[in-house]
Amino acid sequence: MSSSLKYILYLAAIHLALIILVFNQLKGYKYMVFVGEAALMLSAYIAYRIFRSLISPLRLLARGADALADQDFTVKLMPTGSLEMDRIVNIYNRMIDQLRDERVSSRQQEEFLDRLLAAAEIGVVILDFDGEVESMNNWMEKLCREEVFRTAVLEPSLHLRPRQNSTAAIDTFTGPGNRRYHVERATFVDRGFERGFLVVQDVTSEIMAAEREAYGKVIRMMAHEVNNSNAAVVSVLRSLLEAATEEEEGLGQLSKDYLPAVINRAENMTSFMRHFAKVVRLPPPDKKRIDLNAMLHRTGEVMETVLREKNIDLRYDLHPDGVWVKADAALLEQVVVNALTNARQSINQDGNIRISSSAFPNGFIIADDGPGIPEEVADKIFTPFFSTKPTGQGVGLTLTRDILEAHDASYQLQTEADGWTRLRVEF
Repeated sequence: MSSSLKYILYLAAIHLALIILVFNQLKGYKYMVFVGEAALMLSAYIAYRIFRSLISPLRLLARGADALADQDFTVKLMPTGSLEMDRIVNIYNRMIDQLRDERVSSRQQEEFLDRLLAAAEIGVVILDFDGEVESMNNWMEKLCREEVFRTAVLEPSLHLRPRQNSTAAIDTFTGPGNRRYHVERATFVDRGFERGFLVVQDVTSEIMAAEREAYGKVIRMMAHEVNNSNAAVVSVLRSLLEAATEEEEGLGQLSKDYLPAVINRAENMTSFMRHFAKVVRLPPPDKKRIDLNAMLHRTGEVMETVLREKNIDLRYDLHPDGVWVKADAALLEQVVVNALTNARQSINQDGNIRISSSAFPNGFIIADDGPGIPEEVADKIFTPFFSTKPTGQGVGLTLTRDILEAHDASYQLQTEADGWTRLRVEF
């Protein structure tokens, strides 16, 4: 039973008793009965005023408490006229205003943070109390659509543990297309319990820039020294070859037998260094609107002669409506030539190469049915100057990687389940 109902029942009982008492005591005095009735009415009015000043504000506060329980911060209390109660009402109203402002500010901050995470090119993964994935932002969701990324990056990241004297666990993983991802796992407190989150960054560009700067210095130094030496050596050897005659016993035949090989080797050394220097001096792409189909067909025709020497069948499966992209045709031709050369070198004899293009998304695929990429080196194929060939320089794929990165293209080279090795490029 509520306090207000108890108060009403109490007043009703007192006034009923007073009515009976007044009627019994003053029933012989007509005018005194009217006076008694007037006094009882005055008492009832006073009781009502007391009810308004005490019980009614309590009801008002109860409605305010209900609004707080429902987290409705728009309900404010009106002054009651009671000095004590109005002080409480003013405090309540100020508290409501503060809570409402804090809620609006909190929602604005949450909305800003959500938009920031949605637009940022970093991955954020929120874990539940058991350490499993609860949610992630758009950038991370796009990456996790690839099973290879989930297996190579996300799943190992869930098991990261902080090192000694550290609050965060940090590591770097290699994902699809030889992309490098920096992962940091840390914790935050949610409702008194610790939860984890992951921050994933694609640091491929940073690592490549550091690699390029490092090997660029080495190559420039090597090129300077080797080219200077070779220029002098070739000049001397050519002079000796021109001076050698049959009349000089032994010298002419010796020179003609050995000097051409020496000159050839020196020229090869110069060519070798020129190829390395090309990686460092790669120009920025001059992007123009080009037809991928025309570029692929034109470049394939150039390679057909050397492919036929090994009885390799080259076929095209190009999109019938044409594929238009904004790119540097000359640089992309170098990518295609490198891919076809690698495919030709991997096929001993009697093989197949397929060149295809697509419009959604814009891109192309170069596939061959050679022996494929060994599993133990699959994650190293785009490493600068790494090669599985005994005489390979590792320049072709390094150049391919740098050209495609300069075009902001996504790329992947791998041997797939059907046994075909495919270079996939999407713009």
